[in-house]
Amino acid sequence: MNFGLKAKTTKSRAFSLIAISGLLILATPAPNTEALNLGKMVHLRVASPETDYPVRDVFVWTPALNGEDPKSLPVVYMLHGWSGSPAGLISAVEKPLAIAFAEGAAPFVAVFPDGNASTHPDSEWADSSDKKAMVETWLTTKVIAAVEQGQRRTAAQRAIMGFSMGGYGAAMIALHHPNLFGQVISISGYFVTDDLTQAFSSTAKIAYQSPVKFLKVANKMRWYLAEGRDDYTEPIRGQAVLWGKKLKAVKASVSINLPPGGHSFTVVTSQIPAITKWIKWPES
Repeated sequence: MNFGLKAKTTKSRAFSLIAISGLLILATPAPNTEALNLGKMVHLRVASPETDYPVRDVFVWTPALNGEDPKSLPVVYMLHGWSGSPAGLISAVEKPLAIAFAEGAAPFVAVFPDGNASTHPDSEWADSSDKKAMVETWLTTKVIAAVEQGQRRTAAQRAIMGFSMGGYGAAMIALHHPNLFGQVISISGYFVTDDLTQAFSSTAKIAYQSPVKFLKVANKMRWYLAEGRDDYTEPIRGQAVLWGKKLKAVKASVSINLPPGGHSFTVVTSQIPAITKWIKWPES
């Protein structure tokens, strides 16, 4: 789904500083004038079973911690939109997350994979029918393994979040893999198949990519849906409310938020404080 967000950079140029150093530590003043530690960002290169991008980028952000073992933290996988990149989503959430954690919210690791494709640029965070892009398989197998390594999280310790196309991808991947994700956060997402670049070439594949076909497992996870009240983008408009009604019909736990704003990263940023309060992790 292309919404004209110009955050995309080429894979060779995105986060070149991180790629060179492997680790980036940032600091910026907090609203209370004390130094806000933005934690650290690590750049991974993770192999993918496809021809479009046999090696893909993943950025792993760990917040500043007060003695916690980062390997024990829950993990949230955050999916960008199209056209977009991890850079745009990171810029929208990194600072508000750091502020929320500094103010006492339960910390988690945030993971930003690159879900772009070449043959079918509107990847939908899916495996294309021709297998030239295998984004869903890559995320659910290779990325989780690379990020979590020997400390694999349970579904209750793992969530998936996305903006725009990423909101659709987060929902669809969680519905396909209810054993992997206990919570889903969709911001300005949609819940219909929207294949603009013909990644899905068969009736069976289109059905497999339709969220409504998997409603029977939707109550296995918690849902947070947000959509800007001024978002008139198709097919975004009204999707949070419509999908929320479907979730309630199958007795899924769902929270719906309709903040001011359109289809922008401003809406994403505005949701971070509420998301860090809404999200629930198992007692340690």
